[in-house]
Amino acid sequence: MTRILDHRIGTASAPVHVGSGTLVSAGSLIASALAGHSTTGIVVVADEAIDGANSWAASVIASIKAEPTFTKVHLEHVSLHASERSKSVAQWQSIMDRSLAAGLDRHGLIVAIGGGIATDLAGFVAATYMRGVSWVAVPTTLLGMVDSALGGKTAINLPLPRGGLGKNLAGAFWPPAAVLCDVQTLSTLPARQIRAGLAECLKHSMIADHPLGALLAGTVECAASLDAADQWKLVDLVSRSAKVKLDIVAKDEREAGVRRHLNLGHTFAHAFEAHCCDQLLHGEAVAIGLVAAAAASGASGRLTAEEASAIKERVASLGLPTMLPTKVPTAMLLDAARSDKKSRGGRLLLVLPRREGGVEVVSDDSDRLFAAGIAAVSPP
Repeated sequence: MTRILDHRIGTASAPVHVGSGTLVSAGSLIASALAGHSTTGIVVVADEAIDGANSWAASVIASIKAEPTFTKVHLEHVSLHASERSKSVAQWQSIMDRSLAAGLDRHGLIVAIGGGIATDLAGFVAATYMRGVSWVAVPTTLLGMVDSALGGKTAINLPLPRGGLGKNLAGAFWPPAAVLCDVQTLSTLPARQIRAGLAECLKHSMIADHPLGALLAGTVECAASLDAADQWKLVDLVSRSAKVKLDIVAKDEREAGVRRHLNLGHTFAHAFEAHCCDQLLHGEAVAIGLVAAAAASGASGRLTAEEASAIKERVASLGLPTMLPTKVPTAMLLDAARSDKKSRGGRLLLVLPRREGGVEVVSDDSDRLFAAGIAAVSPP
C-alpha cells in the first residue's frame, strides 16, 4: 500500500514514499535514496511528541540501525520541543553543536522526524552544517506530508523589530534526499492536528482547481482508524494533495513565478502567527488566511460576496477556524506582513482566488485588500 512520487527540483530528483507501514522499512528506503554515497554519521532530530520508547521515532531509529548500510555508522539522537518559538536561532545552534560534538562531517546525514517545525529546523541545519549535508524528511503530521516536508524550503523564525515573530525569515532551499510518509502516524494525532493539515489540502485544491473536496470529508475519522480501507483513503489524499505542490515546485524551484501560488492564504497566515502563534497551529492560521484571501478577492471584484462566503463555509465544514482568536490591530498585522519574505520593497503580494478557478498574484491596491481580508476575520 505505497505510492512513490517524484520530488523534482532543478536537475535533482528524490523519492516521496507515501504508504501505510512505511516506517518499518525506513532504513532500507533511506539507504536506497543515498545509494552511491558513503554515510559517515547520522543525527536524528525528532519531535519530542513522537519520541521515546515504542514511538514513531524509535521505529525509524531501529530500522536505520538494522540496515546493513548503517550498522557501523554512529547515530546521534536529538529530541526537539517543537513550537514556533523554538524554531529559533538558539535551537538551530544547539543542534549544530550536537552534530559537531557527534563528529558529523560533510558525508553525514540528518534525519528529521515530526511535523513541519521539525523538518523546517532540521532541514535548515542540514543546509548550513559544513555548507550542506544530506537529509531525509519523515513527516508524521498531515500538514507535513502534504506541504512542509516538500519543496526544499528549510527555515527558522526570527523576532521582528517591532514585536511578534517573523516566520521563516532565515532559511535556504535545500531539498531532502527522500521523504517518507507513513499515514499510520496520523492515528496517534489529535483531531485538531489532522484538521490543521486539511487546511493545506484545501489550499492545494483551490490552487489547482482540483476535486479534492470529496477526499477531505471524513479524513479525521479515517486517521483514527487502522482499517485498511481507511488507510488507503489517507494514502490517496496525501498523494494527490502532495502532487499538486510537487508539480508546481518542479516548474519553479526558486519561487520566481507559479510557485508563488502556493502562498494562497499565507501572507495573512504568517501575519496572524506573528502575533497569535501561541493560540494557532500553522494550519489553523492558513485556514483563517484562506477566508481572509477570499474576502480580499471579493473586495477586488475577483469573487462575488456569495463566492467568498462559500469558501468560508468550506473552511468551516472541515472544523477549521474562520476567525482570529483575538482581535489584533490591522496596522500591526500589516507591519508583520510587510516584513514577510513574500513582500517586495514593503509592497504586499497577495495570492487571491478567482471566480474562474485557480488563483492570481496581486500587488496593486494590496494594502486596501489586505485590510478588507483582516476585517472579515477579526472578532467584534
